[in-house]
Amino acid sequence: MTVTGRLILTGVRRRLPITTIVAAVFAAQAGAVLAIPLLAGTRTGAVITVVGFGLGFGITSLATPALLADRYGTTAYATIAGGLAAPVTIAKATAPLAAAILLHTAGGYIPLLTAVAICCALATVGMTTRAKIPAPQPFTAEI
Repeated sequence: MTVTGRLILTGVRRRLPITTIVAAVFAAQAGAVLAIPLLAGTRTGAVITVVGFGLGFGITSLATPALLADRYGTTAYATIAGGLAAPVTIAKATAPLAAAILLHTAGGYIPLLTAVAICCALATVGMTTRAKIPAPQPFTAEI
């Protein structure tokens, strides 16, 4: 689904701002996660939920650099991307353990899926809200 997501992003990016695309992807992922208990019992339902969530991985992996460059410019891109690398990698590495702990302590999949859907929904709100705020002006030191 990653490759498919990348192909979709390439085609849609010509018509919509990247922030709108990413917000829509996060919303679709939230819906797909919430639909798992309802649809995943059938083969078609499982495919729908996996496709709904999986498309986001391809889109967000390409959208992250585009979002940073669009918002902060190409001059600041390397510094910001480098600063984000460690926390993002740590979050990706610890997420499965955190999910396992939540699954064990909550006693089922529903709280875990709800937590994931809430995170996706918060990302949607964050993207749409942040897109309306002007980008910060680059700092220039006077000598």
